[in-house]
Amino acid sequence: MPHILGTTVRDTHEHDPPGRVSPDVAPAVSPVVSPVVESAPKPVRHHWTFARIGLYLLLASLPLLAISAQVFGVVPMNTTGALVIIPLATSLAVLCVFAPHPIDRIVGHGLGWGMFACLAYDVFRLDTVYLLGLWGDFIPKMGTWLHSGTDSRTGAIVGYLWRYFGDGGGIGIAFFLIALAAGLQHRSSRTVLLAFVTFAVFPVWAGLIGTVALSDRGQRDMFPLTPTTITLSLIGHLIFGLVLGLGFLRARGRLAQHWPWPPLIPVRSR
Repeated sequence: MPHILGTTVRDTHEHDPPGRVSPDVAPAVSPVVSPVVESAPKPVRHHWTFARIGLYLLLASLPLLAISAQVFGVVPMNTTGALVIIPLATSLAVLCVFAPHPIDRIVGHGLGWGMFACLAYDVFRLDTVYLLGLWGDFIPKMGTWLHSGTDSRTGAIVGYLWRYFGDGGGIGIAFFLIALAAGLQHRSSRTVLLAFVTFAVFPVWAGLIGTVALSDRGQRDMFPLTPTTITLSLIGHLIFGLVLGLGFLRARGRLAQHWPWPPLIPVRSR
């Protein structure tokens, strides 16, 4: 196209019919934009969420309750494990794979941090058991309650698997769900740690000591109650609660995104 004094003159072909515009200078056609119709928001149904949380809390509490039922002579531990706990855990695992829910992410964090807190507890406990000889290790014997045998090596493997996945992981799941429901994700770090340590003492440690003290076979099957064993078990649960609380603080930013309700305990605006 020739330019004359800053003016653009359109080129035309000498054989083009009058009124025809060359293709390279055809005017642009504005696209037709269709209006976007927003669909009405679907109503949120929380009854399945309540049911799912209830099943997780039930599963989290059963491993510890199974120990108490065994020691009190109510139900053998291998029966509750084979007929209730393992089928329920398997069903929830299948549900997580084929029908995932945001609550599952919270449960996964609670399980992982509960097992890690149990490991921190066991570093202290096994040091006092095998290096200092201050008390015994009843976990291998607990494992024999599960596989209905007397082999201490197999009992140790089964017992520690139960301890980490069932006891530690279960407590972690329950702690995390209850903490989010109470609104601890909005509280200060000091409040969170105090709450987790308190919960590790009561009901968890208090339930353990109560089981040993009130059952006829508790001190024989688990450990004798002496000032040393009471103090060491309390310190171990304080370690567990502290580490689990630190894990919640580390993950609470991500966990809060998956919790669907406002906290049960109102948070004061500052």
